[in-house]
Amino acid sequence: MTGGTSGNGFNNPVGGIRNAEIWNPATGLWSLVSYSAVVRIYHGAALLLPDGRVLYTGSGDASGSTDEKNYELFSPPYLFKGPRPVITGAVPGRMTYGQTLKLETPDAASITKVTLIRFSSVTHAFDQGARLVPLQFSNGKSLTIAMPGSRNLAPPGPYMLFIVNADGVPSEARILLLN
Repeated sequence: MTGGTSGNGFNNPVGGIRNAEIWNPATGLWSLVSYSAVVRIYHGAALLLPDGRVLYTGSGDASGSTDEKNYELFSPPYLFKGPRPVITGAVPGRMTYGQTLKLETPDAASITKVTLIRFSSVTHAFDQGARLVPLQFSNGKSLTIAMPGSRNLAPPGPYMLFIVNADGVPSEARILLLN
């Protein structure tokens, strides 16, 4: 969570929030993880990248505020908790609902979570398309992953597929189109 303003109005730089925080649902607490170099309010955007970093960019274009035509890259703490799992096999560019994917990885035994994360669709500092879809899978010499059964669970469109190990470290994403 980052950006915005605690000041009056939607674009008040006086109350600009520069802290970046991560929510921990297990503890119910927020943790400060970074501090933005500039105030990013109206038209700011934070986007998850396939390599697990976050692109933080934009702001301005209203009420005479400064147009920030620059960006910052944030590497979340989970990227520094140990080696990253690796996806070695090919991933189809398109998957259909209910389809099964056999995913090659030398890290199959250590994988505890497989997720689809929908590409960001940010406007006015709000990601209307945000969606994380946990996938059912089984471990063996490779992973056998079941795609969601319906569009009610995952609307059609582009997603990033991540595998995550027991330390909470994600792979680099593979991109696929679900329909």
